[in-house]
Amino acid sequence: MIKISDSQLVIKLAQNDSLRYFITVGNDPYLQYTAQNQIKAKLTSLGYAEHTVFVIDNQTDWNQIYQSSQAMSLFANQIALILQFGETALTVALAKKLDELTASLSPDISLLISLSKMTKTQENAQWFKTLSEHLMVISCNTPDAEQLPQWIKQQLPHYGLDLEKQSIELLSYYYEGNLLALAQILEQLKLLYPTGKISYNQLENNVNDTAIFTPYHWVDAMLAGKTKRSIHILQQLKSNDTEPLILLRTLQRELILLINIHKYTAKHNLKMAYDFYKVWQNRRNLITPYLNKTNIEQLYQILNKLTELEIILKHDYQSPVWEQLTTLNMLFIGKNA
Repeated sequence: MIKISDSQLVIKLAQNDSLRYFITVGNDPYLQYTAQNQIKAKLTSLGYAEHTVFVIDNQTDWNQIYQSSQAMSLFANQIALILQFGETALTVALAKKLDELTASLSPDISLLISLSKMTKTQENAQWFKTLSEHLMVISCNTPDAEQLPQWIKQQLPHYGLDLEKQSIELLSYYYEGNLLALAQILEQLKLLYPTGKISYNQLENNVNDTAIFTPYHWVDAMLAGKTKRSIHILQQLKSNDTEPLILLRTLQRELILLINIHKYTAKHNLKMAYDFYKVWQNRRNLITPYLNKTNIEQLYQILNKLTELEIILKHDYQSPVWEQLTTLNMLFIGKNA
């Protein structure tokens, strides 16, 4: 079994003709789409000319899938079955269906499974072990803010473009979380500047802010003390019509957690507090510096401000709520608005 990132897929496919089973795992629809297209092109070149797609949900007729995995086609000797789970979770019941399918797969059948996520437990399932000898797993998660510049750098040769570091940072700023729009602007730049050489000013005249964020990105940016980034995220959430109440709820949960951790550490150490409140390991490095510089009185002050804003939001529909969210943003970071 081979595990790779999406950026390695083209090279790995070119190096190996023996793999018949593929799983694309991740939350990014653009990466899922491009990875599956690359795999399907490879399978076609290997003789798997017929591709049969099944969208999996709780109503899926698995008998049709089982029959397709066994039936000979009139048009091709080798067939690729593509199982699209989308947002459907791979439940125990669905895993049993995969157990049955993989236990009787014909050697002339290739299998491509698309999942939004996969746990360690699922990797230990029987169906996964059955496929593992000829299996490639491709990660298709959206690059985060730190990973995106490198991801863009890896894409540039495919478009024949040569951008300086400052230009790559500009693209990262404007297209974070929106790889489809990013791919489209790279394609457009290739057409506008056939030589591939583009100055920062030329780039700036062609890009638009289409970054896509979630409320969790906003909270994380504030925890990290990144003023410019958190305001940028807030602006994009506003332009994407995010409900302010959702932002308040997300921030409220984080504030209550921080207050509880602060209280717990009065009698226990910080690690015990994280364990007690089940804080994921990768968030502890983000939260700890914020806790170190913020006392519990400040956290209550922010929570009170948030509560005031929620009351205003529910009673005064004309209030400038986004301006007040900006003020709350600055208060959380510890700076005056």
